[in-house]
Amino acid sequence: MNKQSIILFFILQVIVAHAQVLNTHLITIDTTWSSDTVKIYQDIVISNGATLQIDPGVYVEFQGNFSLDVYGKILGFGNPNDSIVFSVIDHTAIDDTSSLQGGWGGIRLFTNSSDTSSFRYCRFSYGKAVVPSETWDNPNNENNKGGAVYLNGYAHLVISNSTFYHNRANYSGGGINIQNCISIKLLNNTFKYNIVYSDGGGGFIKSCNHSLVSENLFVWNEAFAHLPNNYIAGSGGGLSLHSNSTVVNNRFFNNNSVSGTLYFSTFRSFIYNNLIANNMGPGLLVDVWYNGNTKLINNTIVNNLGYDPVGGIYFFSKRVIMRNNIVYGNEFFQTWHEPIQVFNPYPNGDKADFAYSCNPDEPIYYEGEGNITSDPLFVNPTAGAGPEYDGLSADWSLQSNSPCINSGTPDTTGLLLPELDLADNPRIFGNRIDMGAYENQHVWVKINDSPAFADQIKVYPNPGTNRIMVQLSENTQEAWIELLDGTGQRVLLESVYSNLCLFTPT
Repeated sequence: MNKQSIILFFILQVIVAHAQVLNTHLITIDTTWSSDTVKIYQDIVISNGATLQIDPGVYVEFQGNFSLDVYGKILGFGNPNDSIVFSVIDHTAIDDTSSLQGGWGGIRLFTNSSDTSSFRYCRFSYGKAVVPSETWDNPNNENNKGGAVYLNGYAHLVISNSTFYHNRANYSGGGINIQNCISIKLLNNTFKYNIVYSDGGGGFIKSCNHSLVSENLFVWNEAFAHLPNNYIAGSGGGLSLHSNSTVVNNRFFNNNSVSGTLYFSTFRSFIYNNLIANNMGPGLLVDVWYNGNTKLINNTIVNNLGYDPVGGIYFFSKRVIMRNNIVYGNEFFQTWHEPIQVFNPYPNGDKADFAYSCNPDEPIYYEGEGNITSDPLFVNPTAGAGPEYDGLSADWSLQSNSPCINSGTPDTTGLLLPELDLADNPRIFGNRIDMGAYENQHVWVKINDSPAFADQIKVYPNPGTNRIMVQLSENTQEAWIELLDGTGQRVLLESVYSNLCLFTPT
């Protein structure tokens, strides 16, 4: 009996030693949290000049709706095998906005003109920013903003390889709310099941000098509210941007919002290589400020289901350049009007610059050359439009016989294209850029098909993939055939003595 008691006592001592309960609400010196679990029973404040570092594997457990307020610096560096977790002890009431129960108060970064806080490989879940005593539609109360992370007046923030799951706020930024910063970088994060009533289900960014949103996944987030008289509202189901931003290589699936899965109202932004599929509401809503300059390049916006006839792109200004986009298969959830892919409700005689893109609409609201209306021929798309279908599990790359291959703009000067497509393959493969977010990597460069050359040699199919037939003129006695791939590398060099040859390069 005594031996068993000693063993039990030892086990209890080990468990207690790996949990830390904070006895102070104020951090004034550099501090490291390294215990397995850190339990928080009150609001914690990191003073200006102090740094809190959180080690990999730490579980930060809030015992109620308490916040971590940062005036100094916070560094949460997990790793791929040992992430840092921020959560609440009991999330049962997370969706009850009449109560603070069910969520913690979030990480809240305030006035700091020079520091950089950073998180990588962290999990933020069940953050809750609500004010039970007032309605959700108060834009002036910061306690209604930023379920897991709220920033206002802080210099720099970097969040990478992290997950925001089931956080909520009343007004804006279900996952994160960032405003009045010098720079914000969101890199390779996942935003899932975050909810807000007004603006930015996954995230909201406003009034920041530099915003980079790259390689993130936004799935099943929501910015949606029922209003009196059967009205509905909400913008940016996945992400809402009110700052000049670069948004590149992101994916948006199955989000819900009346005014755009990706919403942006900016002066100058670059929207490249994004995939927006099977969301409820239009894929993209663009409101470019007067004399602004925004580029939408190589995006795939497909199979979204609009609350009104527009399921693809809503734009409110001609000050937007659209190139190499696929806007296809977007539908309207009712039947009294045909779906519209690209729409400007206030054209005033101005048309957007929409060129070298795939869109079945008549060009009423835009003008430009090189547009096609054919089926883009994705490898394995979803069977229909809207969140009923799982856009994430589909394959939105292009079949090798897609009309979108080598059909983008022949002149990419000034487009500031990224080097890689959404699958991290070379952005230009072949003699010309493709339409859409994915660059086909199997179609080789076309052989010169000018009229003068066509009398001497024929190549079919052209472009070709794994089998190419070359037909030379009948009086050919000997010829050398050299084939190059899209990167300029030789894939075949062969001497031929016949005027009809079949090649299967490897």
